[in-house]
Amino acid sequence: MTTMIVLGYREGLDSALRRRGLDPFYVVEKQKAGLAGKRYRLVSRLEDAQQVLRAVTGAGLTDVAGALTGHEQGVFATALLRAQLDLPGDRDFGKVLLFRDKYLQKNALPAEVARARCRYVTPEDDFAALAADLGVPFVVKPADGYGATRTAVVETAAEFARMVGDRHVSDVAFVAESYVRGDEIHVDGVWEDGRLLWNSVGVFHQPVLSWSRGGVVADHLVTAEGHPELVARATRVAETSLGALGAPDCVFHLEGFDDGTTTFFGECAIRLAGAHIVEIVAMTHGVDLYEAQVALALGEPAKTTVQPRPPVQRHAYVYLRHFAGRALTADDFRRRFSLVELDFPDPTTASPRSYGRAGHAILADRDETRLRARVAELVRFNEGGDDSNDSEDSDD
Repeated sequence: MTTMIVLGYREGLDSALRRRGLDPFYVVEKQKAGLAGKRYRLVSRLEDAQQVLRAVTGAGLTDVAGALTGHEQGVFATALLRAQLDLPGDRDFGKVLLFRDKYLQKNALPAEVARARCRYVTPEDDFAALAADLGVPFVVKPADGYGATRTAVVETAAEFARMVGDRHVSDVAFVAESYVRGDEIHVDGVWEDGRLLWNSVGVFHQPVLSWSRGGVVADHLVTAEGHPELVARATRVAETSLGALGAPDCVFHLEGFDDGTTTFFGECAIRLAGAHIVEIVAMTHGVDLYEAQVALALGEPAKTTVQPRPPVQRHAYVYLRHFAGRALTADDFRRRFSLVELDFPDPTTASPRSYGRAGHAILADRDETRLRARVAELVRFNEGGDDSNDSEDSDD
């Protein structure tokens, strides 16, 4: 069976590969239950391209058709594997860096793309000077990604010091950005032949950063029918940004903020979205971005996999959490809410995953405003704000 080298494990991507008759060889940072019975090698960091190449070379693979990743940390090493093994797909290292480093990315954009001010920072930077330049609060994050799990809104010198540490080991490890207000949004789709082939738009229930303060991460898709101006603004930012950055043929994930009149660019990655975004995009639009990613990794045109259908139901996911003193069960959610999908294991058998999640729920509704309200109700119930026994009234 033909081999596809895959950096990081994702169940949806694994299924897409096997539907194509491909046998994945995984390079991963940690073991997961889904890897049982599959070929894989462990490495300490997917970002360590040399270590990844050693793992692949030492495996003695034959009949390799391509290499891909569903994770931010694996993007650069994937390009290296393609170059070294002469595999299809992007292998321009300089271009890849524009989609990994937040400072380089924002500074490569044209003036017409609204965005936060951004600069590299180190432990030696003076907080007062940063505050004067960027305003308070400002955001500190690793320059090369990791999403909201290692990002913080900073308001004091002590908070800044906690984020960057006390040892100056790199001038390019962290960036600080001016704080942008608005709804946090994301654009996901396919860029091919120098143009935007197709995209979807979603809106987070609350800033993803809220998870670190005990918040619940939730997200719903919007359409041009329900939110024409927002979708047009977000799509325009994606199209302009990807073009300016010289994006290769790719599945992309762009994040930003929208204040009702302007969409601000946040960051853009040339890989699949995380969380359950790919799943709700497929449910809503009929476009499987896993399939598109596999096609591109094989050197095939993605457009053959992108056949969107007019949305009937709009979908949302909520990352459910266990909270101390609130003993919810899966049955509590089923009794109260009409759900497309639910995964909420007992707290004694499951440990928190990314964004503090213990499980997830997927909802659907024909009406986007009603869907957003239902998401808000589910979040309140999970967080403990509403203990009534009334079930939601839905036209699912």
